[in-house]
Amino acid sequence: MPPAFLTLIALLFLSWFMPSVALADAKVQADQKYILLTGFEPFDDEKTNGAWEAVQHLQGTVIANKKVIVYQLPVIWEKASEKLLTLIREYHPVAVIAFGEADAEPVRVEMVAKNIREMVRDNARKMPTTSFIFASAPPTLRTTLNVDVITKHLHEIGIPVTLSQDAGEYLCNETFFNLMNFSGTEKSLIIRRGFIHVPPLNAQVVMPDSSTLSFDKATLEKTADVVIHAVAEGL
Repeated sequence: MPPAFLTLIALLFLSWFMPSVALADAKVQADQKYILLTGFEPFDDEKTNGAWEAVQHLQGTVIANKKVIVYQLPVIWEKASEKLLTLIREYHPVAVIAFGEADAEPVRVEMVAKNIREMVRDNARKMPTTSFIFASAPPTLRTTLNVDVITKHLHEIGIPVTLSQDAGEYLCNETFFNLMNFSGTEKSLIIRRGFIHVPPLNAQVVMPDSSTLSFDKATLEKTADVVIHAVAEGL
């Protein structure tokens, strides 16, 4: 049988079956509610990022009938926020929790995003184009995460946590501000959104009793688990 004829048969076969597959996928996505988690790639020549170590294991899990989608954001001015907002428009999540890495300190539930950027180079060795994020936006925006529930649950399992009024002025704050400034679409009605800072992988964090807790991978993962379950409770 000539190769051209075989190719024609194959194309006809695909055209017959592919529409039903596409419709099935569209129906599943339409019926599914999503929670979007993000972490960052390593920066400052580090090989790991505590935020990404915390969240990546949750990819594809289902919590309270909501599917968890996890993505790694680049540490590049504006690009991180562009990727985040693209994901929101694609998945229309009911909640978005962005994670970032801070210092060797308690987990920080960020309360306030600031309309400001520090003149520091990103992973592409580039500086931000302006010292503000949006000229027409408010100077600050507040989280809509259920922060009391999050902190309560973290305390209950012995994870040190604090409410923070300062998310810095680097990519974490820029991403946080753009997340909170996103006006949404008819399908992107985010109920809960905000930002969590975690320590670096294997950081030794001082506890209230002066002992130390090692934020190894298991502890970082447990932190993200508690946060997402606390948020899912309020949806």
